Amino acid sequence: MNTDILVIGAGPVGIYTAKCLAQRGYEVRLLEKRPEMVKQICCTGLISTECAAKYGFEAEHVQNIFSEATVYSPYGRKLLLKRNTPQAIMLDRGGFQAGLLKQAVNCGVQINFGCQVNGLENTGNGICITTKGGQTFFAKAAVLAAGYNTELSWAAGLGEIKHFAFGLQGEVDTSIPTALSLFTGKAISQGYFGWLSPINDHAAKMGLLTRKNPNECWSILHNTIYKQGLIPDRNIKYACRPIPAGNLSASFGDRVLAVGDFAGQLKPTTGGGIYFGLLCADLAVACLDKKIKTNKLSKADMAEYEKSWKALIGSELYIGKLLSRIYAGLDDRLLEQIFKKCAANGMIEKMAAKSHLGFDWHGKAFAHLLKTR
Repeated sequence: MNTDILVIGAGPVGIYTAKCLAQRGYEVRLLEKRPEMVKQICCTGLISTECAAKYGFEAEHVQNIFSEATVYSPYGRKLLLKRNTPQAIMLDRGGFQAGLLKQAVNCGVQINFGCQVNGLENTGNGICITTKGGQTFFAKAAVLAAGYNTELSWAAGLGEIKHFAFGLQGEVDTSIPTALSLFTGKAISQGYFGWLSPINDHAAKMGLLTRKNPNECWSILHNTIYKQGLIPDRNIKYACRPIPAGNLSASFGDRVLAVGDFAGQLKPTTGGGIYFGLLCADLAVACLDKKIKTNKLSKADMAEYEKSWKALIGSELYIGKLLSRIYAGLDDRLLEQIFKKCAANGMIEKMAAKSHLGFDWHGKAFAHLLKTR
């Protein structure tokens, strides 16, 4: 099967990339390894109001809007993060993704479910992709947006992201209405945090991100929240997926670009990938449009894409990784002291008053802390 551009991976970044390329007049085919669109996805779907303003989301896919969050220390101390205006929106990830796919199809994108790629070859005048089912696809270029996928990144000659975290999430019944809550401590999460994100007064998304021991961390998080009377004492089904904790050695190759989680374009401190992935997808679309029109699709030509996305979010990724390493090295006693100091000196309230310290750009918040410590 021949087409202009192949996009591998039908997550939000892959679908959005395919849609934008189709809108520019290209014939686009989207390949997804799953047999159908998944409804329940291991993702909180939490995005900033900045992201929502830039990309727009259907109201029917918005589950909740947050202007505050309660953060719990390892020993139960509380810090309230609050602003007078909405800061985050929680999407129904499955519904949002399905709606985005419908838009892409309406723009002319063709989709093949059940196509797991196992071969990718530059033939000199195009890209040849083969699947485990024996299908063959040929295109001028390919965009890889298949999430954390070392097998495919090696096949494309882009190396691999060696480090990853475990993301776990399930939907739970809540006994009483609750606010967005975050939970810290080595027992709950190794290097990250856990969360309880209310969908409404009766249900919430419970989850965590951790470097290791995911099942043990899940049990302790469940027990911690249960003791507060917020969820029932029973087994909760949850999904688990790998979250990349690094970047590919290169996000470009001959006739190939990598975007989103596949390239490691997500916030190192939280694992959130929707906003950064969409921003980088815009750059990938612009690069491909330019390179296909000029027939300059060599690895050297495609390097322009990586320069552009690193100019946009590279410093954020660098600072985020630094913050993540520092946080992972804190023991619970030191973290407790940090909570205590923040509560005593009003640092949280002062930072909340700085409107330029946004939900997504953690580097700015870190720089502000260094100036005011």
